[in-house]
Amino acid sequence: MYLSKIVICGAACRNPYEIHRALWKLFPEDAEANRDFLFRVGQADRDCAEILMQSVREPEISSPAAQILACREYPLSLNVGQRLRFMLVANPVKMINDEGGRKNSEGEPKKCRVPLVREEDQRSWIERKLQNAASLENLVINPVFPLRFRKSREDRVGKIQPVSFQGVLSVKEPDALSELVRTGIGPAKAFGCGLLSLGRG
Repeated sequence: MYLSKIVICGAACRNPYEIHRALWKLFPEDAEANRDFLFRVGQADRDCAEILMQSVREPEISSPAAQILACREYPLSLNVGQRLRFMLVANPVKMINDEGGRKNSEGEPKKCRVPLVREEDQRSWIERKLQNAASLENLVINPVFPLRFRKSREDRVGKIQPVSFQGVLSVKEPDALSELVRTGIGPAKAFGCGLLSLGRG
């Protein structure tokens, strides 16, 4: 895997959906490729946004909209009992039946996602996500500014309410934790959620 520092300027930096599209363009064209990167928006203003991106492939193609400032390999080596600092900006949600009574294609009640807003529910959510991989020793939860986005092709607007989880964890299952790092945690990964960053304390 690779960790990269990217800066995106212009109108794209104010729309998470456009940030995602700009990051795609950093990789060589591959019609068969699925999205194989995660990202988190760091410092941002109206003109530019600094992005931390984790990717399976090495980004190669800078553009005027997205500049690669730095890139390094990210070897992940974990051991049972290892204590690590972590940071995660995620979109904790639960599934409920659609209030309008709509049905899916199989005739079952359609499900929709609703954000978890109470801190105790958010804490339970992250504990469930990590339960097979790590145990939490310390956890601080903070709200993040809502992410508002527009999908121009569908002329659709939306809002995501991310939450920042930070603290210290202890590794229980290295392979399971490595998989969470590679694939991310929770929904809205295309909008800058789900990247689990680990560091030595």
